[in-house]
Amino acid sequence: MIVLRAEQQGDDVVLVPNDEALVRLAPQPGDVFVVSEAEGDQLVISKQPSLDERFERGRAFLDRYRSTFEDLAK
Repeated sequence: MIVLRAEQQGDDVVLVPNDEALVRLAPQPGDVFVVSEAEGDQLVISKQPSLDERFERGRAFLDRYRSTFEDLAK
């Protein structure tokens, strides 16, 4: 089970993950995690792709559909 414990660090409240959470989330310095609501009182946490990963996915999308976009531009 993933557990996040809230702790006070200076003026901030931080969430400290347990070992299982560290393995499953594989956080790296600078990673951004998004928490969204699911059904009822459930929350979903996911890692936001880095800027480089998002650009690479965008490039792959454009490469895959390049001829379609060129035809539409005519």
